[in-house]
Amino acid sequence: MLAVFIAIFLILGVMIYFITVSLRIVAENASKKVNAYFLSKLGEFDEDFKEKMNTLEQLGEAKEELEQKIKILKADQTSLEVSRFYKPRPIIRDNFVPIAHYIDSGFFEDYKKAKTLLVMDKAQIIRDVMNKFPYEGNMERFDTAKKILKELNPEAMYDLCTLPIAQQVYVLRDSLTGRLLDMLEEFISTIPSEEEFDVLRFKEYVQLVYKQESPYLHAKLGEDDEDYSYVSPYVICEFDDNICEGIRIEYQGKLYDYSIYESRKRR
Repeated sequence: MLAVFIAIFLILGVMIYFITVSLRIVAENASKKVNAYFLSKLGEFDEDFKEKMNTLEQLGEAKEELEQKIKILKADQTSLEVSRFYKPRPIIRDNFVPIAHYIDSGFFEDYKKAKTLLVMDKAQIIRDVMNKFPYEGNMERFDTAKKILKELNPEAMYDLCTLPIAQQVYVLRDSLTGRLLDMLEEFISTIPSEEEFDVLRFKEYVQLVYKQESPYLHAKLGEDDEDYSYVSPYVICEFDDNICEGIRIEYQGKLYDYSIYESRKRR
């Protein structure tokens, strides 16, 4: 009887051993399959993740490109609204011609920076020029030239030009007196002996004296409403539609240019 029990226990032990081994083998196989499945899925997820990251990068680049285009369009719109170069183009009937974008889209940004750099105190510039270069001309000769030019108005010039040369000199000597006559004789003394008197050349000579001896400072400006005559009674402000920014000064036969020209076109 004891031998039977021992035999049963041995059989049960063997069966339990084989069952345990079988379960362990099944568990190991299941674990391998699960791991393989997990690694497979993880690889698919990794590829999908890389693809999504690439898509996000492409979307980011597209966004930056779109933002850049919007920035350019806004800059163009702002510049067209404030630029003096822009004029609305007429539309003929139903034909619509779109305004092309500028090739150099950064022009207006550079122009805006230039405007910022060109913020200047024009009145102070005029004062500095006049203080640094005091008037060195001859006011008496300037006044003389001014009076002669007043005498040589268009009507007088027409009448003189219709007279013979000798009579031109006679009429002028009879009409001009004092310093005015002295300037006439000064001009006659410069004429070579082989040449004759010419009233037109005399007027050019007087105009040259007037310009050389002028105490006036001529300020050329790009805005027709700018006026700095309050700086000095000898300041004359003149509008120059070719000046884009700044100021251009002509004084005592010299040029002081603080301006940007729209173009260097011939007049």
